[in-house]
Amino acid sequence: MISLYLCDPQPIVHLGLRGVLEECDDVELAGYSAQLSFGHADIIGIQPTVAVIDRSYGMHGLIEMIGQLKQRCPETEVIIWASAITDVECFRALQAGALGILRKTASTEIMIDCFRSVANRELWTENLYFNRETQLTEPRSRPLTPRETEVAELVSKGMKNREIGEALGIATGTVKIHLMHIFEKTGIRDRFELALQGLRLATERDRKAVKRVSPVEPVPVA
Repeated sequence: MISLYLCDPQPIVHLGLRGVLEECDDVELAGYSAQLSFGHADIIGIQPTVAVIDRSYGMHGLIEMIGQLKQRCPETEVIIWASAITDVECFRALQAGALGILRKTASTEIMIDCFRSVANRELWTENLYFNRETQLTEPRSRPLTPRETEVAELVSKGMKNREIGEALGIATGTVKIHLMHIFEKTGIRDRFELALQGLRLATERDRKAVKRVSPVEPVPVA
């Protein structure tokens, strides 16, 4: 059973989500709060599978909260629920540790799919670049060179061209050339899409690594 906690300032939203989840066999509403501070404390206490937090509380507070939750309850995955969110805000939230960006205009079916995917530690960004067929791991022409792969990885960390150049010991102009080649090879349109693809790949690697870890054998009692 997926336990879900909701932080949203509108009580009617709580009632609506409760009604939706009553028809769902594998997702239950573990709690909700209209105030972010109360919700923060509740999430740490309840340790739900998924925490859904409304973007209207402000990105600064959300980014700080996500970081704290990753430390205090690492098994809880965070979804940012938004009526509107910019590409930059989306990327900042994902970099901070959120695993889902869900629009409030999504249908109930899509909403439930999002909850299930994030509970399974899969990145969810509805209607963003992840739904495109072109992927960083499958260049449509020549494969990426080791240097181009390094540049792509640093872009996914939010670094600017100047910072990438300093980290790799190359000129800023050379970084731009590498980015141009990456875009040509993969069909990726801009550095934001490249950064999101990098985050998606990192999340997939982490999820596979967790699945490979075998359970600890119990120590026999003498």
